[in-house]
Amino acid sequence: MMHGAAVEINVATASFSTFWLRRGVRSVEFEVVPHHACDTKWNFTMDILYAALLLAATMVQATQVDPPVIKEHPASMVARRNDPATLNCAATGASRIRWFRDGKEVTTASEDPQSHRILLPSGSLFFLRVASSRRGGDAGTYWCVASNSYGATRSNNATLTVASLGHDFLSEPKSQIKTRIGETIRLHCKAPKGSPLPKITWLKNRKVVNNSTRMITTFGGDLIIKKADHVDSGSYVCQAQNIMGIRETKATTVTILIPPWFKERPANVTIASGAKVEFRCDVQGSPEPFITWRRLDGKMPVGRTTRTEDQHFIIEEVASQDSGVYVCEAENEAGITMAEARLVVVGAPEVAQRPHDKHVLAGETTTIDCKIKGEPSPIILWRLPHYKSVGVLTSAQKKGVVSVSKDGTVLQIKDISPDNSGTYACWGVSSGGGISSHAEIQAVEAYPPPMIGVGPQDLNIAPGEMATFPCEPVSESSPPTVTWWYQPTIQDTVKQVNETTRFMLPQTGALIIKGVEKSDSGIYTCRITAGTGIVEQAAVLQVVNGAKEKSQLTILPAPPSKPKVKPHNETSVHLTWHPNSQITQGKKLSYIVEYWRIGWDEWRVANALIVGETCVISNLIAEITYIFLVRAVSNKGPSFPSPWSDPIVPHRPSHPDISLDEIYLARRRLSRPTVSLTSVKPSSPDSVVLTWEHVNHHEGFMDGIMIYTIGPDSIIKEYTVFGSVSSIYTLKGLASNTEYTFFIVPFWKSIEGTPSNSHTIWTPEDVPMISPINIMASLRNEGTMLITWSPLTQSEAQGTIIAYKVLITHQKNQIIETVQNPWLEVHGIENGGLYTVRVAAKTSAGYGPFSSPILVDTASEVDGSVKNTSVKPPSVIYSPPQPAWILYILVPVVILISLITLLYVRRLRHKGLHSHTPHNPSLYQDPSMYSGPHSVNMYGEQKLWWPAEVEIHGSMTSSKLRNEYAEPKVDHPNETAEPYATTTLLTSSPRPMKSPQWSKCSEDSGVQVNWAAIIPPPPSCPPPIARDLGDPRVYSEPGLLLYKGLPHYSQYDNRGSSEQHYEWPCNTNSDNKPEVYTDFLPPKGGSKRFFMFNSLNSNGYHTDHTEPKQ
Repeated sequence: MMHGAAVEINVATASFSTFWLRRGVRSVEFEVVPHHACDTKWNFTMDILYAALLLAATMVQATQVDPPVIKEHPASMVARRNDPATLNCAATGASRIRWFRDGKEVTTASEDPQSHRILLPSGSLFFLRVASSRRGGDAGTYWCVASNSYGATRSNNATLTVASLGHDFLSEPKSQIKTRIGETIRLHCKAPKGSPLPKITWLKNRKVVNNSTRMITTFGGDLIIKKADHVDSGSYVCQAQNIMGIRETKATTVTILIPPWFKERPANVTIASGAKVEFRCDVQGSPEPFITWRRLDGKMPVGRTTRTEDQHFIIEEVASQDSGVYVCEAENEAGITMAEARLVVVGAPEVAQRPHDKHVLAGETTTIDCKIKGEPSPIILWRLPHYKSVGVLTSAQKKGVVSVSKDGTVLQIKDISPDNSGTYACWGVSSGGGISSHAEIQAVEAYPPPMIGVGPQDLNIAPGEMATFPCEPVSESSPPTVTWWYQPTIQDTVKQVNETTRFMLPQTGALIIKGVEKSDSGIYTCRITAGTGIVEQAAVLQVVNGAKEKSQLTILPAPPSKPKVKPHNETSVHLTWHPNSQITQGKKLSYIVEYWRIGWDEWRVANALIVGETCVISNLIAEITYIFLVRAVSNKGPSFPSPWSDPIVPHRPSHPDISLDEIYLARRRLSRPTVSLTSVKPSSPDSVVLTWEHVNHHEGFMDGIMIYTIGPDSIIKEYTVFGSVSSIYTLKGLASNTEYTFFIVPFWKSIEGTPSNSHTIWTPEDVPMISPINIMASLRNEGTMLITWSPLTQSEAQGTIIAYKVLITHQKNQIIETVQNPWLEVHGIENGGLYTVRVAAKTSAGYGPFSSPILVDTASEVDGSVKNTSVKPPSVIYSPPQPAWILYILVPVVILISLITLLYVRRLRHKGLHSHTPHNPSLYQDPSMYSGPHSVNMYGEQKLWWPAEVEIHGSMTSSKLRNEYAEPKVDHPNETAEPYATTTLLTSSPRPMKSPQWSKCSEDSGVQVNWAAIIPPPPSCPPPIARDLGDPRVYSEPGLLLYKGLPHYSQYDNRGSSEQHYEWPCNTNSDNKPEVYTDFLPPKGGSKRFFMFNSLNSNGYHTDHTEPKQ
């Protein structure tokens, strides 16, 4: 049977049987004939026939086909014109598939060979080219119908759209749009007509513009730019796109107009004349601003100005007339702006008074003068020789024996020594430049002795003639004195020649004798005396009758110039001089060189008959001072000596590989300005960046740069930067918020050149070094607290304090307050609370460290208000940092006090060992157990006690105590005795005392003490001898604390007898008989401490049970 068929055969109850099929209903009705008993055979045959007919009908039905089923429905699509397209349609059980468009059947190529529509075997409709004409166009709604002999099935509708896209936009943006920054821009764009509807996309510089909070593309296609920024400038294109293609508008140039603004303004410049200045003016804007330079108060220096590509303005070789205000003006479509910069051309410092070379006797005081002028006023500094460390002094400074005056123009050297000899440089530095001048100071231990320039000569003259003996002294170190001495013969006594009418002594030092006589014949000696020595020269006068020689003046050659001496090596020097200008040209002269050194008392000839004006003197001793002079020699004799040369000390070379010529050349090269300090900029609170440039060629005589800083209190420091090509250096380790002056000096080997110009700056502020000190907190009114502290000093703050931060903590809550004054009033303070207060200071660089917390306990204030009517000061605990020296003093003091206390206690214990007074027991108590007047020790001389955590029951009055100690063996039946160890140590019973009160004045407190209220009475039956008492490690029972080694001096102590057991002093039948061992219970709550009193000298206590004697 066919799947899904249902067959029902009802022969007995119905006249007809119905046959149902799954698809469609076909009914077959059979007539049923009723059967009779007689016709049984016939009925059976008919049943078989019915069944066979039914089976045949079912088989026939199974071979038939149902109506078609659409397996694939056509889908809507968009096709470009003249492009192929296919509408799919597939069905099962279909014998024919037809297509319909807009309700009309589609004619295909099988029906019309000219049709461009083809029905594919699968049932799909294929278009060779999609037509878009109005009459024969293919656009429309399509569906397919699949049919067979049993029925037809229709598919879903599908729309075929022929795509199209126009060429012209309905709306386009302008070609150029300009707007100011921050405004809103709207670029209009409406896409061309097309099917399907084109999608609008905006491109900026050929990149897609995505929607954002500032850039939004509307539904209509416009682009809205909110709060336009400079990044929005560019080329915008509106693009429309669908299946037909892409259409674009013409590019629109959007320019965001940004008014000119200065990224770098021109700075004020102070520069030395002759230098080059550059004004920087970095201006930003859109469109790019046009920059113009002009001068406000004068004419531009024509011919010496240039402009760089980045619009910087340069003036070459500035002069004083170039000083003024220069303006950088920038302009564009959005606006105009300008900035000013002032140029101050300062003159380099000039030396008004140069220092002079000096030769000073050792031990004397000398001064060097140096005056330097300029605008602005330069700083005068002195560079000292032979200092490996900083050897630069400025005004009112001192280093050893060298000091500088307050105005810096005078350098003084006291008690000078040869070690102070050398070259002293006077520096002048300002923002306009630097200059230097040098002076050679030579300290000599002694000066050369005087010498005779022209001395007397022997004379033979006739009587009555005039005799003249010349004697011209030479002494540059001290004024000389000339005296003449006469000696008739060599054997006679020498007599001084005094001036008379015949003997004349003029100021020149000569001796003139008028009308000579024979008695005047003899030896005449010229003696020159000076502070450095004595020199003499003698001449013989002979008076002879008939002598023809007369005294006449001999014309000698003129002396040469002062010789210049330079070291040649460590044992020789090189001398040069010039002949006297009075020497007639063509005359040939020779020269004599004389020299002197320390230790000689006369001048000696170093070299004679030298031809020429130069020579080398050898065989000298290194590190010894020498002085030279030169005489010209002619046929008439030697001339007057030349001026003395400067002292020279041949030194061993410090740089053996450097010649003297190189040293002189280096000094000459470095004597002119070589470097210029261009800028000094702070990089952090403790560092700056220095940049410099080379203004003159040093020709290789430069090893690096010395950086000098003048800081607070005119303290000068120097830093070395090696390298001749270096031009920048970061200097660290400076103090913050401090004024510094910087300048640099080039050097080669040990030779320093001329200093550069100077720069003065303030380093930036830093956070405070320390926290505020002297913090105090006091409670004023109820709920109000005043907090005060001391401000920081300038050096501690490292800047200007602009605020304080106060941190108040209470429990887990924090309060932070910022104030400008060094105090804070806090409200809402809770009574009975504990507060902590911390304070930190702030500069422009930030906050410094917080102070250590101080504790404010308001609970003590509350207690004080209850106990006293007057208001107590608040309980403030503050532990400021203490210097270390306090600890060094405090520790020995504490140790000393401890030793004294220990010795005193030992002395008391020693006294107790020898005390046997029975009525003065050594009882001790804890003062904390009693309140009021009872909190004192029993005896002033004994202050030790042994604590024990016990609870003692019972109480005794002072009368009991008195009776028991007076009569220890008397029974008191009416009184209840308790064990001694369990006697209560609390205050006395509240019952009124019948016995008189007895008291004693405590030696340590001076308080009247009622001992009857304190001392408990002894028990009726005292405890046995404690042979092991005193060792806290011995316990007989829980809670019992025993001490060892304390002798018991009670009158109940039977230790002195031969008995080994304890004898009870009371009745053994008494119910008050104490036990030897009694539990000591700890106090309830454990809040108080109880003590067992005993003598310090008690005996040991053992644990044997003893029985009383009968």
